[in-house]
Amino acid sequence: MKGTASWIFCALLAFLAVAVEAAKSDPSQPPKRLKIETTYTPPTCNRKARKSKTGDRLTVNYSGVYWKDPDLVIDSNFKSGKPYQFNVGLGQVIRGWDRGLTKMCVGEKRVLTIPGDQTNQGEPLIYSVELLSIDTLPAKKSTSK
Repeated sequence: MKGTASWIFCALLAFLAVAVEAAKSDPSQPPKRLKIETTYTPPTCNRKARKSKTGDRLTVNYSGVYWKDPDLVIDSNFKSGKPYQFNVGLGQVIRGWDRGLTKMCVGEKRVLTIPGDQTNQGEPLIYSVELLSIDTLPAKKSTSK
């Protein structure tokens, strides 16, 4: 009897773990956490490769859609043909970008599924982003003598 109870308890724990994971990734529910999916990693992206970090000036191509209507492009730089530049991690872009575009190699592509609390619209968004270049900001010169 003791062995059967242990087996049932273990099976129940395993079922609960699977159910919790399924609830986290239910595609019919808006995302509650930032999801970062790398869709392309260039061959040059290895442990020694330069990766983006807070404060770096990134140049990217991007396209964004609402999570609930992924066929409607709401934001993109493809029409203008001009890559977009910003400093990552300094609040110049939505929080999902600041968090989702660090530790990235030049040429890498990611899809960011961003919950509403990390966007300006309050709505979950999905962005496809390609990192074109990384520039390090020069150290600020002190103005005091």
